[in-house]
Order: sequence, then structure tokens, then C-alpha cells
Amino acid sequence: MYLSNSALRWAIRELQRQSHPFVGISFLACKKERFPVGDVKGVSLDAITRSHLEEHHRLDPQSLHYFQPFKSTSRWVSPRYASSGLQGTNTRTFRDVFIHQKNRKRWGFQPNYVTRIRDIVRDSQGGHDRVPIPAVAIWIGKERAWPASTTPQTLLETFISDHGITAEELQALFSPVDYPESCGSLLSRKRPNIRSVAHEFGQPPDAPSEARGTLTSLHLRDIGPAARFDLDFGERLTLITGDNGLGKTFLLDTTWWALTANWANRQATPIIDGQRRSPSIRFRVRHQGKSKTISSHFDRERRTWRDGSRGKPPVSALCLYARLDGSIAVSDEARRGLLAHGPSTPDVFSRSEIWDSKPGEIEGLVRDWATWQMTQDREGDRGAFYTLVRVLEHLSSEDLGPLVPGEPQRILGDPRMIPTIRFPYGDVPILMSSAGVQRILALAYIVAWAWHEHVIASEQTGKDPLQKMVILVDEVEAHLHPRWQRAILPALMTVGKLLSGSLRMQVIAATHSPLVVASVETEFSSASDVLYHLALNGGDVTLESVEYHKYGDSSAWLTSPVFGLRHARSKDAEKAIEEAKAVQLDAVADAETVRRLSAELRRCLGPDDPFWPRWMYFAERLGGNDA
Repeated sequence: MYLSNSALRWAIRELQRQSHPFVGISFLACKKERFPVGDVKGVSLDAITRSHLEEHHRLDPQSLHYFQPFKSTSRWVSPRYASSGLQGTNTRTFRDVFIHQKNRKRWGFQPNYVTRIRDIVRDSQGGHDRVPIPAVAIWIGKERAWPASTTPQTLLETFISDHGITAEELQALFSPVDYPESCGSLLSRKRPNIRSVAHEFGQPPDAPSEARGTLTSLHLRDIGPAARFDLDFGERLTLITGDNGLGKTFLLDTTWWALTANWANRQATPIIDGQRRSPSIRFRVRHQGKSKTISSHFDRERRTWRDGSRGKPPVSALCLYARLDGSIAVSDEARRGLLAHGPSTPDVFSRSEIWDSKPGEIEGLVRDWATWQMTQDREGDRGAFYTLVRVLEHLSSEDLGPLVPGEPQRILGDPRMIPTIRFPYGDVPILMSSAGVQRILALAYIVAWAWHEHVIASEQTGKDPLQKMVILVDEVEAHLHPRWQRAILPALMTVGKLLSGSLRMQVIAATHSPLVVASVETEFSSASDVLYHLALNGGDVTLESVEYHKYGDSSAWLTSPVFGLRHARSKDAEKAIEEAKAVQLDAVADAETVRRLSAELRRCLGPDDPFWPRWMYFAERLGGNDA
């Protein structure tokens, strides 16, 4: 058994509230070395504190910095901390605690060292002078295997014994805080993910790519269909609506570039004329509560975007972009770093490559599915096929039911074993399924494939898998039946829970469908989600954040400001109703006009249309009772 992640989190929170680093590091290192009291022994204080840091504070193998859980202005300290920060604290602030023979590596404790440590700590921390002993015992014992019978008292007794803590030290320097049951189980069968827990409290300054921040906003000037676009992303969902040709795909393409430092297709090239002279792309990244703005300007001579600081993606996430042409882009730094052509080449898979392979990159849906299915018994619930089955079911339509794999089979003219989908009327080879089903199959496959490739690459490079996935989708509703349209977006927002319990999802999507927008009425939160609307006002394209209201049925959404239709009817019906309304307001309307409009309304409207009662009352008054 091992100490649990929840126990370690509690210990760090307790220690960082009031525990002095000297007691938690230098003092414990001296006690472990059995420093004499009133005498000296041959030892280097720098050497034993450095050894202590290496044993208990080197939590990230990808970083040279030490994690510091005690009260401090920084959670991660320099590799030179033992010979710089701690040395100054030991030899200046706490110099009266030690006996030290100058120019000789001989150290010991003064006879009254306990009261001196207590007084110095109390003065420096405003009266808080004691370290919670259960917390420090958990911290020191976090990498040790423990018997299943271990209790908090067991941890305390082991800590006291290992460090030779005296009764006087225990009373003066440590406080007996209880480990609360509300924090979860003390023990776990799995080793604690110490690195990930430490990263929850802050990232090391030299952390690799996965320690970077979150994209929070995008600001475009003199590029695209508008002179300016300003887009603030939701933590969980960003939904963009608007008419054709106003820039939805353009915004997704530019967002992908900001996320990954690569274009999924052709780069956005500005049209530079007399009115648009300074095209720029700016975006903001939030990291550990601080925001950083990255600006890029278009180099006309080289015909590319330059900012002087781009290189690796600024955002810590596994990113997917499902484009309308069936291609899907994947950004996974861990995987790309292992490939022969290096991390600078983006993964952009065409529709045919997703299905039929791209040599050296991806085996493709047909081959991978069949291979995964044949090895499922060996891999069990940790295998790629198990993940694919769960994702397929999660993204399924309510009218078709769950997309359940059938048995692979040969089809005429193809030497491969072709996966099948089990429908109520029989198994259908995936190559013969509908366009809507094929789009969902491809998306489910890429989600499962990208995650498993990322986990493998992370294991091979000694890193933890990322804890965030960003999915961009252009026209979420493409090829999907209305029932599927109202299910797909909530499913995408929660697909991460099928991959990892700690994976956070962010979805950025464009849509024309009122059913897609209405599908999140029970999910939408103004704290984590945003809705944007592109509109053409006069000759200018504008992007506006729209307050999300629950309009209910799709017809109400169609006539809402998000879609802007005057009526949720045919164009002819809308024209007839608007003309009829105008006639109703006309004080000199004649019976012939009313009869003409009644005939047109009968042609365009159903017999139970809600406009009829209002019109028939008016028509009868003017002699148009044949309506």
C-alpha cells in the first residue's frame, strides 16, 4: 500500500500554511544525520541538506528545481537552493542554533538549540511556530510502501523514530494536527502521482511543454472578413454561430494556430490595401494566474507570421481539430518528439489517410480497428479497442442506438478485414455506412487513437500524460440527423472522462444548427461557457458575445438573435405573413387585397398554423371571409 494522492495534497496544503523551511529541511536533515548536542562532528551542512532535497524534494524528473511545500514565496526553488537560499538561512538567520568550527566541516547543535529554533521561527512567522507533524510525516513518507494496517499514528511513530525526534523537540517544534477523514483514504493500492500533485500547486520554471498555460483570448486586426475580431474563450465550451462566409472556419483555423504554432491548412494571409495596413494576430495565455500576450505580425517579404518568440506550442493540451472536409489535425508534442522528422511538422490527416493510413504516421481506421479488435482479449479494458468502443457508444445517436462493432468481414475487391457496425437490420461494413456515421466513426477513432498514442509517448519519454484535451470542430452538425445534432455536442464536452479521470475538456465549435445550440441548455454555464454570433451589419462583419438564454424548441432558437430569422417557416411563408401584418396595420386595406393574401397564406401555411386565428378575424371584418 502507498499513501494516497489526497493525503499528499492535504499534507502540502497544511505545510504551506505556516511551516518554516528550516524546520522542514535543514533541521530534519541534521536530525537524520544525528547531529550531536553541545559538540561537533565531521559533516558538511550543505551536503546533507542537498542530499535531503534530492531524496524528498526532487519530484519532477524533467526539472532541475526542487518542490518546496513549506511556507515560501515560491513552490519551486533553484537547483542551487542548498548552497544559496538554505545556506544563507542556516548560517545567518539560524546561526545561533549551531556550533560550527570555521574553515572545518564540523557541525553540531548548541545546548539550547530547541528554544532558539522555536523563538526564531515564531518571530519570523508572527507567532506560528510549529509544524503539523502528521503533514510532515506524510510528506517524508510519500514514496515508501506501507502495510495495509498503517494508520496516521503509525506514520508519526515512524517519522519520530527515523529522525530521532526528542520529546522536547516534539512539543516545541511540532503541532499534533489530525488527518481529516473528509480528505479521503490515507492509503491507496497505487503509488501516488507525486509529480502531478506537485504540479497542481504550481509548475517548475524549467518545466517542459505540458507545463504551459491555457489559451484565453484571440485578437485579430486587419485580417479575415472583419477589420477586428476579439474572442474570449470559455474554459469548457466556446460556441460560434453565424451566416456562411462571415468567418467561423477562419476563427477556428486561427485558434488552431494560436494553440499549436502550426496551420491546419493554408495559413491565413491578409489582404493588405489602403485601409488594412497592419495585420496582426494577438492571443493571451494564462499560466498560474498570470496572463501573457503573444503578438504576431505578417512579414510581407517572407509571407509568413512572425513574432520572435514562437516555437513550441504555448498551451499545455492534446489538441484535435475536426475540419469540414473530413481531415483532422492532431497536436501532440510528446508523440511528435519521438518521430524521425521531429516536432516541427504538424499532424494533419486527410480523410483518406484517417481511413486508409499515412505510412509512418497512422495505420488508419480500417487497419487499426481490426487489429485492436483482434487483440482486445489480451489488452482488456486498458486497450485501444476498449476505449474506441466506449467513445463510439458515447458519441452515438439516439435514433440509431449505440454504435456497436460487429465482426470484421471481407468485402468484394478489398483484401483487408473490414470492421462493421451492428445495426438492428444487420452488420454493415464501415466503408458502406452513411456519411453521418462515417464522420462520427472517424472522430471517435482519432480521439481514441490520439489518446493512446499520447499515453505511449508519455511513458517512453518518462512524462505524465497531459491533463487537458482541446477539441475544435467545424460545423458540428454536418451530415447528422436532427436527433444526432442534439446529442453530439454534450457528448464531445464529456468524452474526456472516458479517457482519464483527470482529463479536462475544452470544446471550441462552429455551428449553423439551432438544435446544436439548444442541446446544451441544461449544460451551459456562464462561468465556463461562451456563445458568439457573427453578423453582417451594413457592410461590416461583427463578432459579438451573446447571452445564452433557454429558448426551448428549435423554432424559438431560429427566431432568436443567435440565428435571426423573422419566422421559423419557409421563405415564401415569411414573405406572406409579413405582407399580411403590414396590411393589418393599413387603415385603408381593401377586401381584394385581403382575398389575395388569404389565398397566398393558404398556399404557404398549414391549416393549424398559429397565424390563422389572427388573420381570419381581420379578414372577416373586411369581407375576406373566404379565407
